[in-house]
Amino acid sequence: MNDATAMPTNLRDSLSCLDVVWSDMFETGDSAIDSMKHETDYLKGAPPQWLNFSTPENSPFVERDCFQELIKLIERKKRKRCLITEVSLPYQPGSGGSTLAMQVLWRFHKDLRCAKVIESYLEDKKLPKQVVDLFLLSNEQQHAEHDQKTVLLLLDTKENIDQPIKNSLWENLIDEIRKRDISTDTPAVIILNCRTTTVRATGKVEITMRLSPNEKERFDQKKKELKKKYKTVSENFHAFNIMQGGFQKEDAEKLITAKMVKHVKSYPKSKSTRLLSFLALINSYVPGSHLSRLLCEEFIAETKRSSDEGNGPLEAIMKPFINLIVIFSEGKPKTDCIRMAHPLIADACVRMLTDNQLTRFNIASDFLQNMVTGKESDYMRICKKMLTARVDTEKYKFSKLILHLMMKHDECIRLLKQGSDLFTTDPFYPQALARFYYLEGSTNKYEWAESWAKKAIARAPTKSHIMDTLGQVHKSHLRTILNTNAYANTETVLDIANSAVKAFQEEENAAEHESEDTSSFNNRGYFGFLQVCKYIHDFSAKNPREQQYCTLISKHRSDVEERYDFFEWYLGFSRLRINKLDPDYIHNEIEECYKRYFARDGLTDEDTLNEKKMKSFAGLLHFPKSDISALKQNPSALQNPQSDDETPNILYVSANIILSVFDEECEPIEELQASLQRLWVSKEKDRDPEFYLLTLLLFWFDDEAQPRITNPPNLEKCVLYMRDSYEKNYQIYLRGRYLVPLFFFGEGNGLQRLVHSSKLRRKVEGGAVHPDDSPDWLELRFRYEVDCLQRISGVVKRNQKVFAIRDGKQIEVTPHKPESVYKQGQVSFYLGFNIRGPVAFNIRYMY
Repeated sequence: MNDATAMPTNLRDSLSCLDVVWSDMFETGDSAIDSMKHETDYLKGAPPQWLNFSTPENSPFVERDCFQELIKLIERKKRKRCLITEVSLPYQPGSGGSTLAMQVLWRFHKDLRCAKVIESYLEDKKLPKQVVDLFLLSNEQQHAEHDQKTVLLLLDTKENIDQPIKNSLWENLIDEIRKRDISTDTPAVIILNCRTTTVRATGKVEITMRLSPNEKERFDQKKKELKKKYKTVSENFHAFNIMQGGFQKEDAEKLITAKMVKHVKSYPKSKSTRLLSFLALINSYVPGSHLSRLLCEEFIAETKRSSDEGNGPLEAIMKPFINLIVIFSEGKPKTDCIRMAHPLIADACVRMLTDNQLTRFNIASDFLQNMVTGKESDYMRICKKMLTARVDTEKYKFSKLILHLMMKHDECIRLLKQGSDLFTTDPFYPQALARFYYLEGSTNKYEWAESWAKKAIARAPTKSHIMDTLGQVHKSHLRTILNTNAYANTETVLDIANSAVKAFQEEENAAEHESEDTSSFNNRGYFGFLQVCKYIHDFSAKNPREQQYCTLISKHRSDVEERYDFFEWYLGFSRLRINKLDPDYIHNEIEECYKRYFARDGLTDEDTLNEKKMKSFAGLLHFPKSDISALKQNPSALQNPQSDDETPNILYVSANIILSVFDEECEPIEELQASLQRLWVSKEKDRDPEFYLLTLLLFWFDDEAQPRITNPPNLEKCVLYMRDSYEKNYQIYLRGRYLVPLFFFGEGNGLQRLVHSSKLRRKVEGGAVHPDDSPDWLELRFRYEVDCLQRISGVVKRNQKVFAIRDGKQIEVTPHKPESVYKQGQVSFYLGFNIRGPVAFNIRYMY
């Protein structure tokens, strides 16, 4: 019995987030009726349908070189022992990436349970459960183990998937698997992440708009077959022919005939020319998008007739350009769609239209006014991607279309205003306008920018990222005055500075109260505040007689220190992702601001920073080895405080651990343990995570030669208290970020067993050195045995919970890679510690 017939009908119908490729798809019923039309539609430029894959002996597809590479990679992933694994397929729009991914799914649809995530459901909370339902062939808590089969899950959103969204899906899948207590020796899910990219990838399978010699030979052979089968009709298979020709833009340009150009020149306001311009623009700037036939026909019916055309059907109206477009069905009634046959054809048409006085601005404005108006909900996604969405938020400030219009400021502003007037609740249009004014504007740029930033806030009054723009407007204004006229009117400067401070403080407050459903905490208010304070200090330095600057500096001195403290632990305990560091400029700006406000006569900048670092756990944790002498010469940091005050005890223990890490003389471990035990006895719960971390580090030792302190802290309780404390103190700020391991459990004795994470940033296989600031050192390091670390015995119990075994007791630890915990059993691992608690690295089952 196959999967499709084995699955209950109600379960099969419940998988609303997934386009499932059932193992018996097209094996029953007569699918031949539509197969030829689907084939010709695809060859002309329509997206592939599953029916296209059902007759492999008569397939329209040409095998790309990386197809077999992907097959081999997935075959290897099938045998991997983990819960979830991933195969990444970067591709350039128009190169055939989506088609290749669907080919791969079809290749495995008899062996695995294959499904494509429907794009609109990517963030749906039901998605993880439905994927696991498909894996189990059951939506019940109880399920038959023999029904389990790996799901090959295709993510293809025609755009880059935000990393937080993908991480959230991954985490939610693991949580769902755990909740249903699933054990498996093969992956529950293999994610095929098919994503667009504008740059060549390195070291991975990818598909680009370039053919290898072998691919060219296969395409040439397929072209001969198609010509024999379809005769002259094959000349209109433009999508195929562009691929076969090697994705040359000249091939796309040749398809635009002199007759088409003449039509555009003669009838620039005709329905056909305007519809062509709309399609060309959106397919050029939002690849993979389309317009619905129904909406196009409504446009035709509502538009005044020009002398060259009537109110006939869509095909008749578009006859002058019919060879450049493709009309196709999405498989449901009344879902016919229309788009350009290929993105390169769309690009060529945009250039042709522009050459004939139909500019990008003219087309976009006409589209907004005459297609979108009154039907905003139908075009919301396309307009947002075309006008406000940025391809790379770190690299670009505006959408691709706005960037292409940048030399004509007035046109950019008018388009964004049109969008803002149409989508009256969307804050991103006024936000983009505010950003455009303060970055690119001229006359009264900051006044206009402030006005639009406030309009954006009015539309989303609780969204901190929207509020950030107002602070950026004032900060930019302040910086401009500092760089061009540092001796400007003091009252004016102070007004702007106070407005900036107020805006960033309000953003900070909004970020503090945002729902934890947001993927990460917005720290830009804290950072912007520090930058403004730095500028205020710079104004004061250039205007030493202006007492008002000094007053403002004194007023914000404690605020600067508070925000420096925030970033010290924020950046010390976490990073953006396991393989991505925070930008260097953040560290630099924070330290520059602090040095300005806390410099003292007789101290160098380094002395000022080191003095500060000695006052916090996070500062000591990353104390520079080159300045260790400064720590040794600070008796207040190294002497036992002999009190029950938590902070000085934490600093005392931390400072001595850091000295030990750098092989310097330090207090005996018994003294440090006694300091922590004294605090534990007086109060176990509701202490800072740093206290529990130090307690775990110093009391985990189980060496018989190690002197034992009587009645030591209960480490099982300590782990629970630490997690609670982390959630209370840091969870809201560090959510969505990678918690870096601070220490590891090593092979030595006493404090020498504590291995600082910096000591692992050294040679891995083949002698390749990964410098201290390399973001991927951690992932690479644990692919191999680590000589200086000790493997710890442990056990995996129900719901994939991992425990370290110590003195016969079981202490829960967090798996560094939860997907590596796939069943119950005995395990071993390296033990690390982050600010949330103990972490199991490189988990191995003991068979």
